[in-house]
Amino acid sequence: MNVHVPFDHREPLRLRADAFWALKQAGAFAGFSKCELLDGEISGVPMQDENEPESDASVPIKLRRQDYAFLDRLGMLDGHGKTELIDGLVYPMSPQYRRHGYIKDELAYRLRRALENGGTSLRVATEQSVAIDTVSEPQPDIIVTREPRGDGPIPADSVALLVEVSVHTARFDLDEKVRLYSGGGIPEYWVADVNARIIHQMWMPQGSAFDERRQIAFGDRIDLATIGAITIDTADL
Repeated sequence: MNVHVPFDHREPLRLRADAFWALKQAGAFAGFSKCELLDGEISGVPMQDENEPESDASVPIKLRRQDYAFLDRLGMLDGHGKTELIDGLVYPMSPQYRRHGYIKDELAYRLRRALENGGTSLRVATEQSVAIDTVSEPQPDIIVTREPRGDGPIPADSVALLVEVSVHTARFDLDEKVRLYSGGGIPEYWVADVNARIIHQMWMPQGSAFDERRQIAFGDRIDLATIGAITIDTADL
């Protein structure tokens, strides 16, 4: 990735004025009577029905997936390395060095082998966009999906498991992304915390959280909770 330094706390990108005006001219804010860009953040006053009481209250405007794709096509996200859209905000992604890359590649390989040996039709993808909802298009490290082929992002309803490998982003992955993936109905979610050497395994999404979770230490075997008879060995990670 083309981000120069890792970060412990993720901050969304601050949009430039040219990106704001490009979105405005493209009709991205058609549902707002007025909108403005302040310190890189967009807010606006929603259009009101004639039966609603008059209000000039301003609210944050969440970018939609089509707005995100539009900015990318215009090159307005260039210079930030890889990015992802989370709840209407664009986040730069942390750089991947060898500790992160080795564990991601090994987990993806072991998942693929186990799924093939288990005779399932599921396939493993890495670092691809997943269409969670209208304002979120993250790029998890590992995706187990029934639909690896096709155009555009991987549909959320095809996903059986998402995995994030965390070196500097564990707090974000265990907070914002738990809410995002659970709210998107992802059946199972893992966070491989490289520093703590633990895999946080979560399943049974309910609203903004997963009802079931457990921790598996690196070196132990992990049984997939939502895919029958599939076990991964985490030795030597």
